[in-house]
This record gives sequence, C-alpha cells and structure tokens, in this order.
Amino acid sequence: MIQREVNLTTDNKDRLAYLNLVSQGFQRAEQAVSGSHSCYIEIGQYKICLKFAGNVLIPFVKPSIAHLMTEETQNPDLTIHLWDSISTDTSLPLLLSSLVTLLGSKWWKYEDKRGEIDNYSGDFLKTAFYPYPNRLSVLDLAQNVAYYWVEDAQETPYYEMGASLRVILHWWLSQRQLQYVHAGAVGTKEGGVLMAGKGGSGKSTTALTCLNSGLSYASDDYSLVQLNPQPHVYSLYNTAKLKGKEDLVRFPQLASKIRNSDRLDTEKALLFVHEHFPEKVINEFPLKAILIPYVTGKPDTHLIPISAGKALIALSISTIFQLPGANQNALNFMSKLVQKVPCYQLALGTKMEQIPETILKLLSA
Repeated sequence: MIQREVNLTTDNKDRLAYLNLVSQGFQRAEQAVSGSHSCYIEIGQYKICLKFAGNVLIPFVKPSIAHLMTEETQNPDLTIHLWDSISTDTSLPLLLSSLVTLLGSKWWKYEDKRGEIDNYSGDFLKTAFYPYPNRLSVLDLAQNVAYYWVEDAQETPYYEMGASLRVILHWWLSQRQLQYVHAGAVGTKEGGVLMAGKGGSGKSTTALTCLNSGLSYASDDYSLVQLNPQPHVYSLYNTAKLKGKEDLVRFPQLASKIRNSDRLDTEKALLFVHEHFPEKVINEFPLKAILIPYVTGKPDTHLIPISAGKALIALSISTIFQLPGANQNALNFMSKLVQKVPCYQLALGTKMEQIPETILKLLSA
C-alpha cells in the first residue's frame, strides 16, 4: 500500500486507491516473470531508473533513449515501472481493467484532446490514456514514481517507439523548470540551435544534414530546454523520422538503416541515429538561436531575422497541442525563451551541403 502525506480529500483518497491498483498491476506482472530488469538514463542532472517486468517491452523503449544510458544509481530521481499484459501473461487488477476497457471504447468522453484524464489527475497524480493499442501513463508526483503499461508490447506504435515515455518525462521534467518543445536541435558542445515548425517544414532534413558536417545531432522532433541561468538544450531522443521514399531520395545512404522499412506505406521511416552514428549524437549544448525552417525550392540556403513573436507562434502551437498538461506555464516559458536568443527563418535551399554550413556560420559569428 502506497503511503504519503497529501491533502486527503475524498477525491484524493479515490486517486490514491487508483494509484495503488496501478502499482499492484506492475507487481503482479513482475511476480509472473520472476523479477524485473532495470536500466538508467541521465537527462541533465537527473538520473532516471527504468524498471521493466520481463524483457519483451525493452526493445520498444530503449532505442530512442539509448544515448542517455548511464550507470546504475542507488537513489534515482525518478523510477518508471514498465510492463505489458500479453508478454507477462497477466491481467490488470479488476477495477483498473474495467477502467481501461471503458476508456478504450469511449476515450473521447473522459479525456482531453491530448490524452490526459482530469478525474484521475490531481494534486499528486497525472494520468493519460491512449487507445489503439491501449497505453496508460501514470505519474505520482509526490513519490517520484511512474508507471507505463501497454496491452501488447508488439503493437507499440512507431511514433511511441520513436519518443519513448514522452508523456511521463514531460510531466515530471516540467516540474523542474525544464520544458519539452516540439523542435529539432543540432549544434556543437560550444552551442547550437533549435529548429521549430510544423511537420514538413524541414526540421528532419536540416537535422540529418549534420551527419556529414561539423554539427552534431540532438533531435529532429522533441527537445528539452532549460531557461535559467542561460538557455540550454538537452537531447531526449536520438530518433530521426523521415517521410519515407521522398526523404530517402535526399539521403539514400540511410535506406539500409531504417528500422521499419517494411511499413513505409503507413508509417514514417524511423532511424535511430545513435545506433549507426553514435559519434554524431550530442546530449546537450548552450542554446544560441532559434530557427524556423521552410523549404524554398531555390538553390541557396540563407537566414532571415524574424521577431520573437513569430518564433513563439512556430514553437508553441505544436508543442502545446501535442503534450498533455502543456498550458499557460509552458507558453510563458517559451515566450521568455524567444526573448533570450535571436530568432531566424532558415530558408532551405536544394544544395544540401549549404544547410549545415549556414548554421555553423551563424554559431561561429
């Protein structure tokens, strides 16, 4: 039974009972497979333990965060318990199973557009649910303990595999003044840039051009940003997402390295940069500028200074839309960020080698 000191209103008593059921679900799976497997990642100053019941879920979670792996620690800042029902041959506790069944059939009635369930979130608790396949993310803010359950590990969606534990990490890190942003990032240990914009704007193309340049790769999709004392970027995922055949024409050398090459008719192509180019992955750097890429169709790449307001629109809309719990605090954070560093449009030309050259010139100025 989980114990803690919280304001035990009737609602919080109910939420604590629910949290105990989630914990029992993991314990049941752990016992069924005779133990668990733990590994550790490091993001900034924080060490996080991933505790898996069984090993079937591991290859669906670890590749995107493999570059963050670190040594074991006795007192992790956060512990995440992970399991699936199929490979462990266990069912969830009855009341929790009933909740999942209800959410799976009528999720739109009980959660917001980003997956968060208000009635199962409160002073110390966060819950999000996603169907098809069923996935549950739960965070106990008071105890720094989280739970990630999927019905069947083998059905993990490609986008979930590419951004493992996105919801839990976003919730927990935002409590520590670290903000998830929907933006790519490239740079060097001396400094780098964020690249914001909607899908198809050229973030992935820009990030992948660094593989044959003096730049290193931190992300092409989600990045973590620290505002104070100075803007700083931390890598979250080493995943590159390509549109498919169109991007593989631009980067034919990557074709043999795509993880899901047999499903490109329905999925974006996934490439784990750390697996193939570990020397090109960078885990953090000071933030020097924010770029808003767009494809021009013309030969040359160049930079155009823009206002902080224009950069904020590009950075904030997709970030807030995609992340549960991203609210006014997140918007305020990003508003301060764009005021602290210069912002540019990155007009992308067809001469690919000019893209990293343009960014390197900016960083060396």
